[in-house]
Amino acid sequence: MSGGQNETPRGWQADTGKEGRYANAAGTLNLPHDNGDAKSVGLYRVTPSDGSDLFTIEAKGRDAWALNRLIEAGPKGCTPLEEPAPRWSAYVHRLRELNVPIETIWEKHGGTYPGKHGRYVLRADVRKGGAV
Repeated sequence: MSGGQNETPRGWQADTGKEGRYANAAGTLNLPHDNGDAKSVGLYRVTPSDGSDLFTIEAKGRDAWALNRLIEAGPKGCTPLEEPAPRWSAYVHRLRELNVPIETIWEKHGGTYPGKHGRYVLRADVRKGGAV
């Protein structure tokens, strides 16, 4: 007799009842998900304020999210303090690589941990839509 290991599911198999699911160390069930909709793609028409030619970019995921926040903020721009997100500087960096003109204005802040933070200001008229 083999002790029943082959007949009785153990660990996560017994807990979840399905393959592809697993439990973490705290016992919380985690389900795999389809990432098909996780990164929505958007086309944007960019007309720089400096008079450069209009161009179209494709932004997706958090980069598109950040670009939408900048569009909504208008000329006052926005900061990670006003629009919390884990990697604002990375989103701005990738948008700049697509030639989207974004200015960083450094502002001092007080509080328990005084220092400075960046305010990102879109220096172009950006509208959703367009063709790549």
